Amino acid sequence: MKLDRTRIIFIAIIGLAALVICGVAAYSIIGNITDNDKTDVVDNSNNDNSNTNGSTVTNVNLESPDPIWGPNYDASDGLPTYVCGADAFGSYFTLQQMQMSGKDIAHGFHLGIIPFFLTDDYDITEEQRTALLDSGQWNCLLTTLDSVALSSPGVITAIVDESAGADQLWGRDIDTINDLAGKRIAFARDSVGEYFVYYALSIAQLSPRSQVTLVPQDSVEDAIDVFNSGQADVVSAWEPNIYDAEQSGGEELLSSEQLRIVIDVIVTSRQSIQTNADLVQNFHNAWFDTLKAQVEDFDTAASQIASWGNNDWTFVYAETASDDFNIWLENVAQADLGDNSFVMRDTRPIISRLEIARRVWAASDVNIPNDNVEDLVNGGFVLRAADQASLQPNGKPVNDTFSISAQVDLSGVATDAAATLAVLPCRSFDFLPESTELTLESRRILDNCVVPTMSQSIGLLLRVRGSSAWPANDPPYEEADILEVAEGRAQSVVDYLVSQGIDPARFIVEATLPPTERRGTDDPNLQSQDRFVELTLVTAGR
Repeated sequence: MKLDRTRIIFIAIIGLAALVICGVAAYSIIGNITDNDKTDVVDNSNNDNSNTNGSTVTNVNLESPDPIWGPNYDASDGLPTYVCGADAFGSYFTLQQMQMSGKDIAHGFHLGIIPFFLTDDYDITEEQRTALLDSGQWNCLLTTLDSVALSSPGVITAIVDESAGADQLWGRDIDTINDLAGKRIAFARDSVGEYFVYYALSIAQLSPRSQVTLVPQDSVEDAIDVFNSGQADVVSAWEPNIYDAEQSGGEELLSSEQLRIVIDVIVTSRQSIQTNADLVQNFHNAWFDTLKAQVEDFDTAASQIASWGNNDWTFVYAETASDDFNIWLENVAQADLGDNSFVMRDTRPIISRLEIARRVWAASDVNIPNDNVEDLVNGGFVLRAADQASLQPNGKPVNDTFSISAQVDLSGVATDAAATLAVLPCRSFDFLPESTELTLESRRILDNCVVPTMSQSIGLLLRVRGSSAWPANDPPYEEADILEVAEGRAQSVVDYLVSQGIDPARFIVEATLPPTERRGTDDPNLQSQDRFVELTLVTAGR
């Protein structure tokens, strides 16, 4: 049978289309195979990759060492496991207590602990820690809030403590933070000690890039050795290592007792929250149950930590367990369930601290993630634990000065023993004409220069010294007239800071007069020299 011309053309078109479709499919298959092959090759020419949270990470070893399990661990009993990584730090030993007391099993899981630097097998870098949590291999990581702000490895689900003196900055012949200009500063790189340096510099608005010399080291011990050998003028470290800086005449300049910027947190992997929220809740219940037992029977808790073993790592020994554990906690303000529930009902202070930490890191030329910091906090697990009366403690921690709480006791603060810590660089504030009311720009300056530091530490006072020009007048102004304006301007600054949540008990208001040679002047340039409000951070006497 003969086919007409139209049908021949139609069949040819259909055949051509089929060939095109087959070709595209074959190309796609070959391309996928090629892409899969490429994923097995590590490009060593560029080790920086962006993770799903917008942060920059480095290709690191994702092989985790085996966790240490409790004495009653039974891999065949059907209970799920929960793995947490943590340093040797007093408030982190709640994990060891949890294992030895069996609180983990009582709450339906087996806790596995990855103790950093216990042995060479546990020599895990900061990059490895965050990568192992980010990948979901670990369920939780105990670390500092500034570290979370820097790398976004997981979600903050509970507060462990607030450093209340454990982190310190030491120097030789240095009286104030302003005196850090031009100095060589040592610290352990990628540690909270590095952040402590950057934050101290930010108070005096000193650039870490150009106004000081940074001397980063691989460990806190190396940083102190560099300081003691005279290769650095300042060292940032923590207890008990920092006290070795005395060997070369070092003295404490600043500690986290005054500057409450170091907060330890429980960071939970996103995978754990998404796939097994009930297990995450059980861990938090066990954590607060263990803390409750710790404050109600401290001696037993200390003995359990000592019985965990590895005493040269914990520095908690069987013969002196209570004393040893108490020393760890004296300069650490632990956050109990009440503190945690208060924080997690209104997470704005924690969100603010994350934002401040990112600004501090960014000012130091450190890459920071571009994700939303509000997504880094999940208070639900704490709040559900707080609903359980059986987890509420009947006692207080060794150091009960956690400052982000419902009740902050400032009754012991004394202004007569205050010592200058830093003169803040912001001192020129504009006021509305013929008024002591601050302009919007002056308020913005206070928001950036004063509010972050004052809001993060109850251990600092602010001396606010107002000054006013003494212009020519007929009849001449008297001292009382000038002092009234000067004090009014100082009080305006205080009133604004109080409106931002700073306790009024933390201010020392003063007024000063211009020098004699600038009194009764018509020169606007001379008058401008005396229109200021000087702000000085001072340590609080107790």
